[in-house]
Amino acid sequence: MNKVLYALLSLVMLASCADSYTIQGTSNVSALDGRKLYLKVDQADSLIDLDSCDVVHGQFSFHGTIDSVKVAQVFMDDVNLQFPVVIESGNINVKLNNTQQRVSGTPLNDKLNDFWTKFTQLRNQYGEIDHEESAAILNGHDEETINAQLIKKALVVYEKGDKLFTKFVTDNFDNVLGPWGFLTRISYDTTPNAYPVWMNDYMYAYALNQLPSWVEYIMTKATDKFKNNPQVKAFYTNFQQTQKEMNGTAEPATTSPEASGTTTNPDITPPTPAQMAGDSVR
Repeated sequence: MNKVLYALLSLVMLASCADSYTIQGTSNVSALDGRKLYLKVDQADSLIDLDSCDVVHGQFSFHGTIDSVKVAQVFMDDVNLQFPVVIESGNINVKLNNTQQRVSGTPLNDKLNDFWTKFTQLRNQYGEIDHEESAAILNGHDEETINAQLIKKALVVYEKGDKLFTKFVTDNFDNVLGPWGFLTRISYDTTPNAYPVWMNDYMYAYALNQLPSWVEYIMTKATDKFKNNPQVKAFYTNFQQTQKEMNGTAEPATTSPEASGTTTNPDITPPTPAQMAGDSVR
């Protein structure tokens, strides 16, 4: 009997460990020291706290149990630090520094980190183009001519982002990163005033124009698991209805209750190129 009880207890302990996560973090950002951080996930258009902790001498940690793999964000009070983390079983390492943000330690977080690093580099390029425009005008160049030239550079950056998102989503159709990447791209491309002021109208219109064909491309390639993800399925249902209404082939339909939460919460949208450009955005 004792052997049976011991075996059962061992199984319970193993199951508990398998469903737990630990995040060990370090930071050299002085503004974070002594502050409280929150680990939040988006649920039905609301942000739910998974855990919280204090930053002490540049060290912090989150831990808990999970019933399913999720993508979370780290917040300082109500401020989104723009740092996604996959909450999955295992030991996760996070670095929040002035010059580097990194998450590692588990398979999906390694994939996410590779994508997010490349995405951040592309975001920064919009800011660099904005600085280039400002410098050219200060040097006496014609504003209209310079803007026309630099818009072409911005479009090259956009196309690189398009390829990055496409590969990331299609490579991760059957795990949590696929739907997250899909909805993040949609949220990013439909955010008004997402670019430095002088290029915003053109780039925003261009992104909106490209988005429908990208959505259809992804859905034609998608696996059944991806298509049946609740958020993806609800978004695509509304998307198809909207396209029909715009084409005049369907009567307007009331959004169903199931369609709530179809896009990423605005609070967890990645920072826009305009935000990355900082004070240079006019």
